[in-house]
Amino acid sequence: MGFAYEPEEAAMNESNRQGLMQKLKLVSAGTLAAACLLLAGCWDEVNLQDVSYISAIGVDYVNGEYHLYTQMINFAAVAKTESPQTHNQKTWVGKGKGDSVLLAFYNLSRSAYTTLNLEHLKAIVVHERALGKIADVLDGLNRQRASRYTSLLYGTDEELEKVLTTENFFDQSPLNSILYLPDPHIKQYTFLKPLKMQNAVQLLREPGMTTLMPALNTTKKYWQHGKKKMNTQLIDGVFVFKNFQYQGFASEKDLLGVRWLDEAFQKVFIKAGGGPNEATVSITKSKFRIQMKSASPDQASLRLTISLTGHVIELDGQMTESEIVSSIQTRVKEEIESTYRYGVGKGMDVFQLQHYLYRYHHGYWKQHVKGKEWKPDKDLLAEVEVHLDLTDTGKFDLESGT
Repeated sequence: MGFAYEPEEAAMNESNRQGLMQKLKLVSAGTLAAACLLLAGCWDEVNLQDVSYISAIGVDYVNGEYHLYTQMINFAAVAKTESPQTHNQKTWVGKGKGDSVLLAFYNLSRSAYTTLNLEHLKAIVVHERALGKIADVLDGLNRQRASRYTSLLYGTDEELEKVLTTENFFDQSPLNSILYLPDPHIKQYTFLKPLKMQNAVQLLREPGMTTLMPALNTTKKYWQHGKKKMNTQLIDGVFVFKNFQYQGFASEKDLLGVRWLDEAFQKVFIKAGGGPNEATVSITKSKFRIQMKSASPDQASLRLTISLTGHVIELDGQMTESEIVSSIQTRVKEEIESTYRYGVGKGMDVFQLQHYLYRYHHGYWKQHVKGKEWKPDKDLLAEVEVHLDLTDTGKFDLESGT
């Protein structure tokens, strides 16, 4: 016996099916639209041949006018290949002038065949002549939307064309240099940690802080290729700022003591003893602590403690472990005291003692330092203590002794 649907019921079922199909179509369309949102679009695609990417900028200030230098690197010199590639020209340096940093950049763009782009900017070098206007320089660069806060910041007292056209080893990319990649250099020779633009802006605005900007210069003293001396990069000092006020240049030999207070400390070789009996010690850790020793209405008194860890890597003659430790502790203490005296003579707070007072003894800072022409004096750093933990003597047999 069969069943038959009434006409009205059949029409209702057909209507339901159509409604269901309509809903499925809407769901499918919505799912497809949502999926499209996850797809990478090509509407902002850029052809590389239409863009010139600037990797480094140099800023100078001459006769009331900003001189802006830009360095561009050949992409072929950057790309990794299985064998070294020789390129006669790896870098190009441009120069523009203007009443501001941005106007100098705009002036340079007049002669560019393609769009000048700062999205790959990695380093900024400011000539000493422009350091007195560091606030304007940083403001101008930061107003460029594409510029990067992670760019490394250096000062120099050499002509910027010379700094931006140094030579490299083994036909490597110009990116393998101190200008762009200082970390490998610092791991084997500690003096001062790199300064990024974002850190510079923070430090320059921080109350009581002294900012040390690495000085990047060139030298032909160390390397040569065949009979030709190579022009290579070298960090040979610092430019000192108090807030945004430029205080002057200090060479590395004048500020050797700052390396022992470097939070990014990696390695320092230092000699112990002298004459027929001497040793070389590799210092691999340096920790420091500043403490208030005493405070009076007229004078605060601070103690600086340095804790070192190292091991013997060379030994000539005979020395006991205690003699090596004592000699190193004395040398490091002398370096720190000499650096502090140099800073006092120049009015430079190279050990950040004012900032220590601001952070940890704010009441004293407000009463005796804030709003005054404060400078460190010889009595502020009253005591320096150095402790060395000699963890290993290597293959050398040290004489026993106390």
